Amino acid sequence: MFLKKIKSLENSLLFRLTVLYTLAFTLLAIIGFGVFYYQVYVATMDRIDEDLLENEIEYYSAYLARSGLEGLKKRLIEDAEPEDPQEEFYRIIDFNGNVLAVSDMSAWGPVDITDVVLKLKRNEINHIVQTITLADGDGKARMITAVIGSDIILQIGETLEEADEYLEIFRNLFAILTGILIIASTFIGWYLAKRALRDMADVTQTAEEISRGSYDRRVELKGQFKEIEKLGRTFNAMLDRIQILLRSMKEINDNIAHDLRSPLARIRGIAEMTLTDEKSINDYKDMAVNTIEECDSLIEMINTMLDITEAEAGVNGSTDEEFNIVAVIKEACELFRPIADEKGIELTYSLPDNLPFIGSKKKMQRIVTNILENAIKYTPERGRVAVSAKSENGQIRIVFNDTGVGISDDDLPHIFERFYRCDRSRPQGGVGLGLSLAKAYTDAMNGFISVTSSVKKGSTFELSFVQ
Repeated sequence: MFLKKIKSLENSLLFRLTVLYTLAFTLLAIIGFGVFYYQVYVATMDRIDEDLLENEIEYYSAYLARSGLEGLKKRLIEDAEPEDPQEEFYRIIDFNGNVLAVSDMSAWGPVDITDVVLKLKRNEINHIVQTITLADGDGKARMITAVIGSDIILQIGETLEEADEYLEIFRNLFAILTGILIIASTFIGWYLAKRALRDMADVTQTAEEISRGSYDRRVELKGQFKEIEKLGRTFNAMLDRIQILLRSMKEINDNIAHDLRSPLARIRGIAEMTLTDEKSINDYKDMAVNTIEECDSLIEMINTMLDITEAEAGVNGSTDEEFNIVAVIKEACELFRPIADEKGIELTYSLPDNLPFIGSKKKMQRIVTNILENAIKYTPERGRVAVSAKSENGQIRIVFNDTGVGISDDDLPHIFERFYRCDRSRPQGGVGLGLSLAKAYTDAMNGFISVTSSVKKGSTFELSFVQ
């Protein structure tokens, strides 16, 4: 059980983010401490070198100039006597490497001077500073070798024991601070990770509630990180689309239950009447023809409802293309001209030569066809239907004007609802899906459809699209 919990913890994003925060803080702290320690180490070595060069080399160089080599030897012996031979040594050599005077170096072991003398002899430099290891290997020392006179080289070594103790304090302090920082960064990392994932947990909780049927739930977008807020906004937009789709599906079910009952009843009635008595083969053929017509009507109605639902839900993935909208309008007008002529309706259009449009050509054809069909259907004999289109202020506007029966103020707000039919339109037939499909397709292409109407005077439908 414990191993499973550990495994589960390792696979959690909170644990991994906490580890990453801790590692990042610790790495930065180690780098910072390392740089600081290096600066302290360099400053310590510089101080020791400066002390050896200014206080020792310059002093003995001046003493050599005053008292000569013999006086210098005597002075070095006197200065070396009170000193601990394990902490400091003095040695005088010439350019041939001969030792002219030396203090007790038993603790220092053999200190090679060949390379140092050669460099000084060539006048490459006048002094050399080195770090050497003591004979017992249990410490280091700083050694300076400098030319202090003609053919005279002075070499002074000083143990780094005091400096090492000083630097060790820093190392111990850095180790303690690093440990404290690791612990602190773990808690800080855990807090930051939990804070960052808290809003994500809200998204998850909302998703769980939705999966249990709470389709109205949405992710709160206040006081969140920018990335989480973007995720929540996208999630909410997806939920809105899903809810629209579900609502449309429910409406379809309700509409099917209400509006398909009548045609199905007619089909059943035709079949029952045909089967009750002895009928001729022609009677059965008539029944089959009537059944096919009713089925075709049902199929068309169902397909139209599905098209509306897909368009409203944004899942009708037709490809946008550039086409001449004038040609679409002319084709629709010529398609309905025989019907208009039969009713004595004057069908006219006022269009430019070319009006390029980017969108779905099939959708535009259905929009124009449905509105034009409605206008001709509800315009009485010797009436007039006019279509115009133009581009102005970055918008394409298409206007359908008729002198039909018009729409009452009570019916006007509902004409784009599915299966809604005005009292005046019912004798004309239809199921009330044409305008719903036109509006759904117009909205899908980011357009706007509006209508104004007066009873017995006619209606004006206007489409506008931003291009």
